[in-house]
Amino acid sequence: MKDLRELCSAIGMPREVTDRVIMEDGGTKNRYSRDSFDKLFCEESWEEGRAELKEQLGSDPDGIKMLACMLRGCLRTWSLYEEKNISEQIYIDTMKCFTRFVEEHEESFGRYGFDRDFWVVRQMSGLLFRLGELEYEMICEDGTEYLSIHIPSDAVLSEERIQESYCRARAFFDGRFPKYRDADMVCHSWLLSPALKELLAPGSRILGFQEHFTIRETGDYDDEFLQWVFKRKDIPTEDLPENTSLQRRMKEYLLRGGKVADAEGVWRRETE
Repeated sequence: MKDLRELCSAIGMPREVTDRVIMEDGGTKNRYSRDSFDKLFCEESWEEGRAELKEQLGSDPDGIKMLACMLRGCLRTWSLYEEKNISEQIYIDTMKCFTRFVEEHEESFGRYGFDRDFWVVRQMSGLLFRLGELEYEMICEDGTEYLSIHIPSDAVLSEERIQESYCRARAFFDGRFPKYRDADMVCHSWLLSPALKELLAPGSRILGFQEHFTIRETGDYDDEFLQWVFKRKDIPTEDLPENTSLQRRMKEYLLRGGKVADAEGVWRRETE
């Protein structure tokens, strides 16, 4: 990737946002320090770097200045892919998260914006890759490596595509990151919530996805699912939309006092 416009085109960024990114990049890239920018590429300094950059960029109500800064960082990330001989298609698929987040913001609030800077440092640092329908993040905790599975909002959770993604991931990490060759795959998500068995019909793709995991921990109530199911978390329960069958069933469930807790599961190797 040579420049921001080429990157924005490759990941399908809306033209309106692309034009604003190019404009903001020209006006802000000399306002932030190289030291702060470099911190975005090291997990230990992510939070510090983001805080410094936000202060240096100044007023940024819709996050487009930060978006321009981070997309410029993605041009640097491309060199990491080249070093590991990772394909341009995987790079594009991974960086499409920026477009997805911008479009989700527009769907939620009626205007384009970017509020996921806390998340995309993983993609920029070369720790998270999209391989087919799912994303896989390399994590090391207390000397133990594992792969954290994330489910993008546009993922198709059919059995065929989930299996394809899993097989791609095993081959990908085996060839490029051997420390993760046989690492456990762990998913922490509301999509693994036991409550969904009450809300979804047998044979649903989400329930089929759950079958791949052995649940080892169920968390407390978390409202993150509201963002993904209803597009916003700040809507009173009685006013939640009812545009899909899941929305209707979940709203009724919540109004009855039901809770949707997230859960953590480990990929069951016997389902491979």
